[in-house]
Amino acid sequence: MADVAGIGDLRSSISSGIVRQRQKLLADLDALGARMVAEIREAAPKKTGAMAASVRYEVVQTDKGVSLRISVGGESAFYAPYVEFGTSHAPAHSFVRPVVHQEEKRIPGRCENTVYDSWDFS
Repeated sequence: MADVAGIGDLRSSISSGIVRQRQKLLADLDALGARMVAEIREAAPKKTGAMAASVRYEVVQTDKGVSLRISVGGESAFYAPYVEFGTSHAPAHSFVRPVVHQEEKRIPGRCENTVYDSWDFS
C-alpha cells in the first residue's frame, strides 16, 4: 500500500476544524439563547415579575448534535402556559412564540455562516 504525502496533516486539519466548528456553534447558540431570553422577558406580562424571571435557556450537547432549549415557568410561574396559550376564561398573551418565530427564520442562515466561518480556507 502506498503512502499518500500529507494525509496525516489533512486528517489533523479536519479534526481541528471540526472542534473549531463545534466551539463556534456553541458560542453562537449561547449568544442566541441569551438574546432570546432577554426578548422574552421584555415581552412577558409583569404582574409580579415571576414569569419573566423564570425564563431560562441552556445549550445542550447530545450524540445527535447541539440544541438550544428555552424554558418558561417552573414552580414560581407554573401558570406560564396559560398566559402564553390562553384558557377558556382568558385570551392568550403570547410572549414566547413571537420571539421564537422571529428567530427560527434566521437560524439556518446563521448556522450556515457559523459553519463556513469556522473553516480556514487559506
